[in-house]
Amino acid sequence: MRRCFAMLLLWLACSIACADDAPRTMLRAHLEPSGPVVAGSAVKLVVDALTTTWFTAAPDWPLFEIHDAFVTLPDENALNVNDTINGVRWFGVSRVYRIVPRASGAFDVPAFSITLHPGGMDTPVKLDTPPLRFTATLPPGAEGMTPFFPAPNVAATQRIEPGGGGMLEVGGAVTRIVTQRADATESMLIAPVGFGDIEGLRRYPKPPATRNIADDRTGLVAGERTDTVTYVVNKRGRYELPPIDIEWWNTQARRREIIHLPAIRFTAHAAREKPLWEIPADALAGAARHTVIFLNARDIVIACIVLACIVAGVWFYPRLRVWLERLSRWWIAERRKRAEGEFAAWRALKRAVDSGVMRRVIPALYRWMDVNPRFRRPALLDQLSEPDLQDLAKAVETHYEKATESGARMKLHRRMRWQHSRRPRGPALPPLNEGP
Repeated sequence: MRRCFAMLLLWLACSIACADDAPRTMLRAHLEPSGPVVAGSAVKLVVDALTTTWFTAAPDWPLFEIHDAFVTLPDENALNVNDTINGVRWFGVSRVYRIVPRASGAFDVPAFSITLHPGGMDTPVKLDTPPLRFTATLPPGAEGMTPFFPAPNVAATQRIEPGGGGMLEVGGAVTRIVTQRADATESMLIAPVGFGDIEGLRRYPKPPATRNIADDRTGLVAGERTDTVTYVVNKRGRYELPPIDIEWWNTQARRREIIHLPAIRFTAHAAREKPLWEIPADALAGAARHTVIFLNARDIVIACIVLACIVAGVWFYPRLRVWLERLSRWWIAERRKRAEGEFAAWRALKRAVDSGVMRRVIPALYRWMDVNPRFRRPALLDQLSEPDLQDLAKAVETHYEKATESGARMKLHRRMRWQHSRRPRGPALPPLNEGP
């Protein structure tokens, strides 16, 4: 009996000792720094996973979201933790979350669950972190910046593909690539570039490419982000990719700065806007050579105009030929009439008088009188009723071969002035008595 009682006491003692040795688990969390921070700077959330024994597997470290802030868990090795709390030894690991607020205001860090695998227990344990809160402010002069992007230095460049050409065809594509580099800043904190829609172009953005540039001695050197968008031309015309302004806060100079990337202009023509027909895919798979003909609206309009001109020319050609023949006959008649008319005869008379040879003056004078409608046929010198013309006739009669050059020229010049002052305004003067 005494032996059974002793064994019972020993069992109770072992049970109590085993109960005291059961593994315990705990999560601790705190923020560094604990006070207000400047928007854009990192806040550390330090989380300790502790147990009184050991961990058979690494805890699960989930990511969580905070509105208007970036949350990351850097790829760093967990730190081992040894601590004594209320006389009890605790062992575990510690990880650091980075929280970067993008604006000013109060930010709530939500509670999230972490699964622990303590030694001495058959099942994992899930614990929740305590909720925390911090406040972010903007430095003076940074009010209104959206987003607020602080960095010691930021550089940006843009590239266009294809490069070196300002002409595209309808259906072609142009790619705009913008690369940002920020010193001492993780790539995920670099603000994205906004590419807007452009009428006449289809926009196809690509996922951004980010990378952190690190050094083995100094750690993080810079972050780099590349945003890419491709525009496909829908119709011909002149296009402009608008300029891009990247706003950031210079933490060294403590001022707002802007990087300006100029606009990109190009022209798209419709030479290959729409194929006349499409070749089947199975035909393209063969080795035969094919030719594709492209037409556009401008080519069709020009072809219609040329065809209309040809049809009009064929239809108008007989009539046009008749009109041209009439015009030619009229022109020849007018030239002959002018060559044989009074004006030509008068010019011939003037040249004869200028020559001073009366033998040339007499036939020229009679020719002019024959073509002049004011004289009867045949024309005689007695019909020259005007005083200056009578003098000329008398000079012809009396000085047939001895007429002086100056006298004849003077009388002819008088006749020219008289002709200009007395253009046909009525019936000609009545002729004098005609000789036998």
